Amino acid sequence: MTPISIRQLTKTFGSTVAVDAIDLEIAPGSLFFLLGPSGCGKTTLLRMIAGFAQPDSGSIHFGGKDVTHMPPHQRNCGMVFQGYALWPHMTVAQNVAFGLQVRKVEREETARRVEEALKLVQMQTLADRRPNQLSGGQQQRVALARALVIRPTVLLLDEPLSNLDAKLRIEMRGQIRSICKQSGITAVYVTHDQKEALSMADGVALLQTGKVMQVGPARELYDRPNSRFVADFLGETNFIPATLAGRQGDQVLLDTPAGPMRSSVFPADLPTTGSVTCSIRPEAIKLRADANDDFNRFTARRREVVYLGEVAQHHLTIAGGTPITAFELNPQPVNDTEAVRIGFDAKDVVVLKD
Repeated sequence: MTPISIRQLTKTFGSTVAVDAIDLEIAPGSLFFLLGPSGCGKTTLLRMIAGFAQPDSGSIHFGGKDVTHMPPHQRNCGMVFQGYALWPHMTVAQNVAFGLQVRKVEREETARRVEEALKLVQMQTLADRRPNQLSGGQQQRVALARALVIRPTVLLLDEPLSNLDAKLRIEMRGQIRSICKQSGITAVYVTHDQKEALSMADGVALLQTGKVMQVGPARELYDRPNSRFVADFLGETNFIPATLAGRQGDQVLLDTPAGPMRSSVFPADLPTTGSVTCSIRPEAIKLRADANDDFNRFTARRREVVYLGEVAQHHLTIAGGTPITAFELNPQPVNDTEAVRIGFDAKDVVVLKD
């Protein structure tokens, strides 16, 4: 298992700063995600880790080894591309064996390692097929086997599920995570899909305009975002403007257009006065809230209910005309215009500095 250390890594293209003095520490054996919108720098960062692009400054270390200016073939990275990049004239087994043949691994050893890699991705029974005889998910597993068979120091995955349909993407998430964990390899995975990151990652770095906005476990970024951008990018949320009104124990008191509110999640350096924004996830909002001292409670009116099968989205308006969305599991039929008493715990109100 190999840790990856990235220090002050910078890459520019003309006047555009694609990667801006990024520092990252990736734990050995972890599945680490580079997440962010298009143009945020995540693919450029991955290409520098792979050696396909050279940084303007900064360094990359695999373990204690500086690989910053080392050519790609000497870094021993396995790469899984968005488009699979399988040779159409080769069988599955031949595609997987290709990297070993380039490295001049003996024939018997090559056959043994190809069999092991195909077994790991559950493709051993299709070893003699060609790529055009496989489904998208099967091709993706072959591409993963080809990357793993060389026993790489680091596995790099560049949006590997983006070409698959929605149902297959969900199936492949668990398979890729399981394969990475079984192999014990350190993996860096690029995506713009928040659900992939939340469901698969050990750690996440969320990027915007070449900078790391927040890094940590996926659940931490979701539950405790440090900025409006992070809260908004990782799933749905409600933003409510507020003014700081004081402290009460371990809670912050807030004045909002909808009325007074309390939060127990706020930055350590939060000032005592000023404007802030509160982020509240839709699933944290309880419809028909009962009397509970831990709850912020408001009267709301439904504007619309969108039924999505296992969940319904309730689009509401609370006092002051503030719009808010709540999720309800196992929804029951309701009157769209019905007034409802909603509530949410102080621990689910995340205060973000403006």
